[in-house]
Amino acid sequence: MHIIKVCQAGSCRRNFAEDSLKRAEKVLQIKAGENTPDGQFRLETCGCLSNCDDGPNVFIQSQGSPLMNIMGNGTIENHMRPDALEAKIKALQTPSNS
Repeated sequence: MHIIKVCQAGSCRRNFAEDSLKRAEKVLQIKAGENTPDGQFRLETCGCLSNCDDGPNVFIQSQGSPLMNIMGNGTIENHMRPDALEAKIKALQTPSNS
């Protein structure tokens, strides 16, 4: 599962974080706080990621086990305006087995 956390601190909000969040909700077809039905993604909001000059910032964590979740492995992605976040989500998506 990929957990996507969109910063909602003031600096990121001034740099279109809300638009990025709305785009992620549209692409994933879920709201913040929800998981996709296939279990590939969870979308959340978060507080400041301490990279204010490069916002909007998004923390992306790939969760493979509970231990990985506790350890907090992930990356802070900078300049994640709507188009950039959508491209990142699409790059992380795996095809469904339909």
